[in-house]
Amino acid sequence: MNFIKDFPNLFQFFGGYFPDSDLDNLTDEDIVSKYVLQHFLNNDYKKIEELIVDIERLINGIDSYWVEVGDEANRYFENSQDALRWLNMIKVELNKL
Repeated sequence: MNFIKDFPNLFQFFGGYFPDSDLDNLTDEDIVSKYVLQHFLNNDYKKIEELIVDIERLINGIDSYWVEVGDEANRYFENSQDALRWLNMIKVELNKL
């Protein structure tokens, strides 16, 4: 199993948007809003939809990837359930916008 190969959209999303967010005083919800707005303004709804599909796939296989999710997003999760709660929050935020 390879997180980058299995979830390239999430790898780019986590690595590109989350690692330095604390330096900008952004919440995770702010980050998702920023991502959606950027793709919305570029009429790239497909990227948002693909990200939601990948998150759903990842949620179903979280036990195999929770450490990688934390590493790529620069977040600490105590266990897979902690990562699962975070991913579900991200999914809810993506679906709101």
